[in-house]
Amino acid sequence: MKTEWIGKLRTARLLRTSRYARQLAALPPGFEAYWRRSAPQEYKGIPTDAFFFARAAEGLMTFFDAVRRGGQACALPSDAADSVWHAWLRWNPAGLDTFCTGHFGQPIPHIERGGLGSGALLRTLATCRKLDGVRRYKQHLPALFRLDRQLRMPQGHGYRVHDGEIAYARLDREGYGIGAPVGHPELTLAALYLAGVVDRSLLEDQQRRGQKTDGGDSGSSGDCGSFASADGGDCSDSSGGCDGGSSCGGGCGGGGGD
Repeated sequence: MKTEWIGKLRTARLLRTSRYARQLAALPPGFEAYWRRSAPQEYKGIPTDAFFFARAAEGLMTFFDAVRRGGQACALPSDAADSVWHAWLRWNPAGLDTFCTGHFGQPIPHIERGGLGSGALLRTLATCRKLDGVRRYKQHLPALFRLDRQLRMPQGHGYRVHDGEIAYARLDREGYGIGAPVGHPELTLAALYLAGVVDRSLLEDQQRRGQKTDGGDSGSSGDCGSFASADGGDCSDSSGGCDGGSSCGGGCGGGGGD
């Protein structure tokens, strides 16, 4: 079929041109097949084609790299990438530790959201922006934060830039956003500026437009309230809510600086 042929070409190109081509080529034989069998049991409706797996695995490599470079616990903002991580932990956790040590200099423990503490998602964003070469004067989401929306991950994480702020809406079963995006309280423009992630010019531009800069909803309806920052994003509108733990973060010991 033409669609299958195009999918194979896209997958081959990704594996050849990815920043993590070496790591993707080193994924253990048989793992992709195991992921394809097991992931739908945990993530209902998840696509299991080769291109989805390659993109999700690349996202996980990006996250591992961010953990290594960040030097502290980070939060994973993609359920697609998390599906690969969970499958690997079920399939061969010792092999996963060996892989991470060989390619990222250290084992990367899988830490549930409650164990990450504050600032974990902001650290992921800051490090991934550096990895992607995003300039401080741009309010732009790095690729890992856009992954679930691009892959239309069922009930995944829908981050986007909305009215100058990073907003979030849980994705539905078809991979589309549920309701209006809500300003993410951990990733406000003010918080990004104070953390040195973005330039002051963005903050001043927002002030000129009369938008909020002290947290809140960026002009959209709803409130995130006591959003748990460590899980990578469960703030949503009334039709979404917190998912109780399908999203997890990662932690690191003392690895890597900027």
